[in-house]
Amino acid sequence: MTSLTIEKGPTMRRYLWIITLVLVLVMPLLAACGGDDSDDEPEEADATEQVDAATPTGNAQAATTPAPQTAAEPTAEPTEADDDTDTSSGDNVLRVHQRFYPSIIDPQQSGFTEDIAILLLNYEGLTRLDENLETVPAAAESWEYNADATQITFTLRDGLTYSDGSALVAERFRYAVERTCDPNVAGVYQSILFVVAGCAELAETDPTDQAAYDAAIAALGVQAPDDSTLVVELVQPAPYFHTVASLWVFFPAKQELIEEGGDTWWQQPELQIGNGPFQLERVEQDQLVTLHANESYWEGRPALDGFEYIYQPDSTVALEAYRAGQIDIYRPDPSQFDAVESDDTLSEELVSFPNAATNYLSFNLTVEPFDDPKVREAFAYAFDRETFCTEIRSGDCSPTLSLIPEGVPGAIESDAFAFDPDAATQALADSTYGGPDDLPEITLTYVNDDPAEQPRVEWIAGQFRDVLGVEVTLEGMESTAWVETLYDPATRPQMTTLGWIGDYPDPQNWLSTLFTCEGVESSSGYCNEEFDALTDQADSELDEATRMDLYAQAAELLISEQPVIFLNNSLSFFLVKPEVSGYATTAGDIEWPGQRASMLTITTDR
Repeated sequence: MTSLTIEKGPTMRRYLWIITLVLVLVMPLLAACGGDDSDDEPEEADATEQVDAATPTGNAQAATTPAPQTAAEPTAEPTEADDDTDTSSGDNVLRVHQRFYPSIIDPQQSGFTEDIAILLLNYEGLTRLDENLETVPAAAESWEYNADATQITFTLRDGLTYSDGSALVAERFRYAVERTCDPNVAGVYQSILFVVAGCAELAETDPTDQAAYDAAIAALGVQAPDDSTLVVELVQPAPYFHTVASLWVFFPAKQELIEEGGDTWWQQPELQIGNGPFQLERVEQDQLVTLHANESYWEGRPALDGFEYIYQPDSTVALEAYRAGQIDIYRPDPSQFDAVESDDTLSEELVSFPNAATNYLSFNLTVEPFDDPKVREAFAYAFDRETFCTEIRSGDCSPTLSLIPEGVPGAIESDAFAFDPDAATQALADSTYGGPDDLPEITLTYVNDDPAEQPRVEWIAGQFRDVLGVEVTLEGMESTAWVETLYDPATRPQMTTLGWIGDYPDPQNWLSTLFTCEGVESSSGYCNEEFDALTDQADSELDEATRMDLYAQAAELLISEQPVIFLNNSLSFFLVKPEVSGYATTAGDIEWPGQRASMLTITTDR
């Protein structure tokens, strides 16, 4: 259960972290992963669905023995689909500002929140997260584990269709898994399905060896024995897997349309026929993405007629567009907080709530000097997190020294590597470099789309100069180019700011997904066999207390090695026009309030 305080008006800096038991989701920042700031995130859902509580969910309340899950919820009769009418300019079209244009809008390749913000509207997985961030049925009406949670069977709803009225059957979800595991696709979230039998082997197969490639696909442990049934074989017990089925890797993009469009299929809205509450309609590079209501959605037509994402990296320009009534939801930059608080109108339109997100300074451990643990320790000790949050980021974050945020299962307290200039200087002296003079050139790469980011990275560079005597070179990059550098050790920045938003409320999603040798952060060069052994054991452990103890050991090991410097947990602040209604927030809402649970109910009346 997640308990949140929603604050409106000029109480912005008097935020409360009231988060109990389960938080989640995330994504830019890496979706879970994403941009340098915590200014991007997703999540919320609808509480109309209930699941048998006996099924293990991986959180603190989960039962220790897997059990069948079924769901009985009200089903709304779909309305008749009408023409493909352009709804991009109506009174009941929600216009949401976005800072960064998506890097790729492909369910099996995307991993950043601005990508996922579109996919969550256009598609839907077998399950989804509700307003309490608990897993509930979506395209699947029920699921059942076998006795040891090494197999899961999903049963799809009757009569499911895509937005064009064509049938949606289990084979489409089987193909989504195959495509995620395919070495020709190799998306950022591929490793999250390595628990599926044969997925890791397929991912490592040489696609030019046709016989081996075909054999690996045939051996993949996912089958659709009929139109309504999907069976997934797992390499180990995975009592959390029904939640993985809510992620974009399970979104059923049409194989024939992907093949028709080739490498750029995702740029063509007519090929993005989805099964979500909205249908992609128009894509204008770096400017605009529009969607219209899906009349064929199984739960009924959403309240909105349409949806617009409006892209503007300059926060000054975006705020003026909000003032002028050109956008309905805007996430102000921390540099604008004083102006918002002092404005009688804007201060009353402010909505704030905490996120389950952690931001960190990431290193490339394959190059000097951050291959030396003592250098990483020195930089960790040298970062004044309290000042960064309160003064540089104007209170939109809270300092942290560990990965998993407070309130999320698996969170641990730590005081290791807290700000200590003397310890920082000593750690650098103890390194193989003996101090700052013999260090190689150090570069901090950052996204420079918004001028407001410049003073923040200048403060970080100044911090390391003043405490360690290290001169840090700043390298600004456009956001799309920056994303392209992250997944290859040869191009990964020497140092950059990143963040992680939990995709689901389980330490497996934070520790195993992110920092194992094949995890999302693997291109940084971090790989520790002891860490992997602990998380592998925890991932398959059915006893909850033992499972959490193993994750705690892994988290402590991660902190001791400092492959990244944990900096802060995020808080969301949005300006929302008073005409917008029908939404509730969760800790997983990154790109707009109500993003997860309120897609069907949010509306606007301009």
